Amino acid sequence: MNILMDELPYTVFVTGKEIPINTDYRTGILFEQALSDLEMPDDEKLDTVLRLYYGDVIFPLLDSMDTVKEALDNIMWFYRCGADIPARSESEEETSGKDLPFSYEHDAGYIYAAFLETYKIDLTKNRLHWWQFRALFLGLPETTLFCKIMAYRTMEIPAKMPKERKEFYRRMKRIYKIPESAEQIRLEKELEAILASGGDISQLIK
Repeated sequence: MNILMDELPYTVFVTGKEIPINTDYRTGILFEQALSDLEMPDDEKLDTVLRLYYGDVIFPLLDSMDTVKEALDNIMWFYRCGADIPARSESEEETSGKDLPFSYEHDAGYIYAAFLETYKIDLTKNRLHWWQFRALFLGLPETTLFCKIMAYRTMEIPAKMPKERKEFYRRMKRIYKIPESAEQIRLEKELEAILASGGDISQLIK
């Protein structure tokens, strides 16, 4: 799929039937939050994910595990914005254990400000399609505070860096550290890896 050439999708096919899928960018954020919720039971997690994207219309179609998988595969395809499944590089494997660059929940204010500053888009009023949101999100410039914060969180501090600069970046890392539990971070990284490799998200909801 090419966002410049193809129409944005608003439906998917499950068991050969065309059904609407929830395209609002907030759904993608809620999807991630649901899968990383440590207190939500597994069956409720699966039910929540399906309802987020399909509403009640999907449940009469779910007559087998194959159909459930097809419905979940469509969610994953939509979440990836129709992109092909990428092969994980060695550099990605090496960096998979590092700090998360952002959190939709913790960084909501920074993300809101970055969209308003860059695109004049008020995310509290505009209902962007998930694919539009992701394209704009990835295109945020380095000059926004949000992108600077992500850089602080993920940067490696070279041993040869002057002491004053080291102290500055360490302080920035402490100030902007995402206040999440280690288990929450582990689950979110597993989710990211599963979605990137085209795996089955039911691995996380067993």
